[in-house]
Amino acid sequence: MNPQDTDGVWLEDLTVQVAPHLRDWDVDRCYHWSDWPEREDHFLNASKQDIGIDAVAVRSSDGEYIAIQCKARQLDEHGAGNPILKEEIDTFASSSAGLFWAERWIVTNGSVQLSSNAMQAVAMSGKPIKEVNITSDLEQQPPPPIEEPCPHCAPSSENEQRTRTKSCMQNEAVAESVRILREHEQSGTGGRPIGQARGKIILPCGTGKTRISLRIVEQLTPPGELSIVLCPSIALVAQIRREYLNYATSRLRALAVCSDETAGYDPRKEGSRDTASDPTLDNSNVSASVVKGKVTTDPAEIAEWIHLGRGQSRVNVIFGTYQSGHRIAEALRETGITAKVLIGDEAHRTAGLRRKKSAKSGPLSPQEQRVRDFTLCHDNDAMPATYRVYQTATPRVYKSDKVRLDHNRDWVVRSMDAEEVFGVELYRKSYVEAVNNGWLADYRIIAVGVNGSDVYQIANRLASSTESKGRNKLTTTHFL
Repeated sequence: MNPQDTDGVWLEDLTVQVAPHLRDWDVDRCYHWSDWPEREDHFLNASKQDIGIDAVAVRSSDGEYIAIQCKARQLDEHGAGNPILKEEIDTFASSSAGLFWAERWIVTNGSVQLSSNAMQAVAMSGKPIKEVNITSDLEQQPPPPIEEPCPHCAPSSENEQRTRTKSCMQNEAVAESVRILREHEQSGTGGRPIGQARGKIILPCGTGKTRISLRIVEQLTPPGELSIVLCPSIALVAQIRREYLNYATSRLRALAVCSDETAGYDPRKEGSRDTASDPTLDNSNVSASVVKGKVTTDPAEIAEWIHLGRGQSRVNVIFGTYQSGHRIAEALRETGITAKVLIGDEAHRTAGLRRKKSAKSGPLSPQEQRVRDFTLCHDNDAMPATYRVYQTATPRVYKSDKVRLDHNRDWVVRSMDAEEVFGVELYRKSYVEAVNNGWLADYRIIAVGVNGSDVYQIANRLASSTESKGRNKLTTTHFL
């Protein structure tokens, strides 16, 4: 079949065929609408004819149903196609609007977006319609594992220096972290009571922290038990969920907890904040509708999901944003369940200052309340977990003497060198080690030179206004 065909039939066939094999899709079975054996059970007198729903998928984690429409496009050399218009999805939007459908997908063969009119129509028709690029998802499927020989592990002379593979380093990181966590859980070492342990992993970007956290979760979470992975953006929720499902050696059951309430930061917008002034911001500009599978922020739904997973053969994992952590905490309180592992990704974002809530200091500002929710991951009473693992490439450490001079007792200081908060160091490798061992992908630094006096004046004016707000760095995070 020609991938440039636009009749869509070939894409419908491909979707039905590959859906159960794309682990990120979390699909157990997939049928053409006309072949769906349960069609008349759920939709009395439903016709086999086209009603806008091309395929029906059954989620493997909970047996809920996904309505799918396939839209093939002719693609340009960049893999992009014309937008999907409102009139192309009207029938699908109305046919799939009922509560029966847990998700609604539009599967495309490339980078194809909904038009603005289509997006408005979707917003008024019920559940979000998720745009799924089947080509991209097929490309992201993990290749068969290959055991590459590690020079570091081979016999060598006493003083010989040998590089090590990334997988060798990751295996060591997992083994060391699991060993230390288990020892501290049993002994109460590291400033924690017996039965709890926490620690941090510090590795450069691109060395596989997500894969390491997955293996730690798999080793420390028995089937039927719960673990939690938190991160600062919806984009990371989608990314980490995908990597966990794609590379897991255990069977996982996944739930995403995030919402658009904290998304949509635009650094070009007048008056926009940034993560330097408000660390709770999700500046990924990604909607929760990009996350496949069940997505919610309803504590009752989260609690029900947790209850249903107890005693099953799968490892239950909640992927959530720090911003929605208080919703997870409510569900844990309702169920009375303690998570086995809590992973804090980009953990430096949870360090910093937080004002205590007290009658003397007055009510918390909206931003201070956001910070409280964002840092709830540290509170074992609110989010009970046997093991806590914080991961970062850039640990944030505060000088305690300066903090004491600048802030009074109404403030809580969380520095990543504080073992009572972030635990002991489980594993660390430097950027130099990562480069010398070839753990990072090749990259280029591109410097663009400008020679206009007007540009200098603009840059100096922006830098000056940035410093006046208490910051002394001018970066593309602030201005684009």
